[in-house]
Amino acid sequence: AGRPRFLLATFGNIGVKEHLLNFIEHVQVLGITYVVGAVDQATYELLVAQGTPVYKTPLASESYQLDGSNQHSSGSWKRFAGMRTGEVAKIVLAGYAVMHTDCDVIWLRDPTPYLMCPDTTSEWGDGSRFPCRPLLAADVAVSSDNMSPGRDTEGRASYAAGGTFNTGLLFIRSNANGRRFVEQWHRLVVNPPRASRFATLTSDQQVFNNMMRKPMEWPGISAPHGSAVMDGWEKSIKLGSLPMALFMNGHGYFVQGAYKRLGVQPLAVHATYSLDNHDGLAKAQRFREAGLWRGDPPPDFRGKFL
Repeated sequence: AGRPRFLLATFGNIGVKEHLLNFIEHVQVLGITYVVGAVDQATYELLVAQGTPVYKTPLASESYQLDGSNQHSSGSWKRFAGMRTGEVAKIVLAGYAVMHTDCDVIWLRDPTPYLMCPDTTSEWGDGSRFPCRPLLAADVAVSSDNMSPGRDTEGRASYAAGGTFNTGLLFIRSNANGRRFVEQWHRLVVNPPRASRFATLTSDQQVFNNMMRKPMEWPGISAPHGSAVMDGWEKSIKLGSLPMALFMNGHGYFVQGAYKRLGVQPLAVHATYSLDNHDGLAKAQRFREAGLWRGDPPPDFRGKFL
């Protein structure tokens, strides 16, 4: 049957149109296989008109609104989180290895060779700085909100364990463990058992972090120094840490410029740790300052200027 199929999956509505279009332009240039789940009819029609691989999510048939804010505790966000975990589950169950990616992620390089690790790979070979083979043991792999890409490069999963896992970059294989995980993740987001530790959680990321860790402990998960994977979810899956130097958060990329110090070409940058209200405008400005924003019209230099 060959190797599992791979794609990027992101979701959004017209309120995050600019970020969706920026996301799409970057992945199309790279030729990465991807799909967009439209959260409303306007987004679906916009992306169909420009030839984007898009489909309507269940929320697109309702008068649902997601304003693009960072209020993850709102009822609106919880419905969105429930929808997208369910949609990711459907794609994984259809036989795809999925990189769930927020639309405020910019893809700088194709992650497929690193994540799927074909035998012919050279850049990610066993003698490389970031060999891909150890990550093949991971059923699920996640990015980090930690602050030091340098320490992450040395410690890998042992360093990632001490920080928040960020599901804005979450890779799920379509093997038995990956399928079982994504189904349960969705169930715990939309219908957590009453009086359980999941009942009061307000986002898919909070549910994910609680699933991976032992209750009433911190960090409740651990790994040997330098290991790419750790035992997660009551030791029922192998959880991989996506290297921060390759899958950079906003602080590592925009503030520290850590990729320059480490001499690494990142695969992706996520607009976390942004300015002001951490809203869409602030994230766009971060990308704009870094030369990664494709949403502005061409400059008009007509007229007389000094």
